[in-house]
Amino acid sequence: MRGLIPVIVLLIASGSWLALRTAPTTDATAVEGVWKAVHVTITNEEGTQENEITQPSLTMFTATHWASFRIGGGQEPRAMLPEDPTDEQRLAAFQRYNGTAGTYEVRGNEIHTKQLMHRNPNVMAEQRENSAPFEVDGDTMVRTFTNAAGTATFVVTYARVE
Repeated sequence: MRGLIPVIVLLIASGSWLALRTAPTTDATAVEGVWKAVHVTITNEEGTQENEITQPSLTMFTATHWASFRIGGGQEPRAMLPEDPTDEQRLAAFQRYNGTAGTYEVRGNEIHTKQLMHRNPNVMAEQRENSAPFEVDGDTMVRTFTNAAGTATFVVTYARVE
């Protein structure tokens, strides 16, 4: 019987920990805050590629609006601009930057965004709408995006900044 007591205590403690652990959620208020993209898994006809995201990024959700700013284009930071940059240098710096903002709402397990502002004036004029499934588990959010052609998925993991 003595040998069973530590096992029983361990089982009770484990059950209590599991009961207290928060389950992943798709609750609308769970997305509110500031997030940084930290990992992406890209799957397409060529296979699957996993990448840590080292470039700066912020995605912010309020109760009704969102904004996302990020630097793309590989692992290297953008080159610093000289005091009097050429148009080519400005363009090279600008091409790696993406900024977008608008309104959003959560419907079930999807975040539906409407892009009211965007780096690309065509997207802004069209006020494109997108949706992506999401799940929040504590300070981690995972969103799954699919390209317009339906040939690639991007599973992005975010860490809460705030």
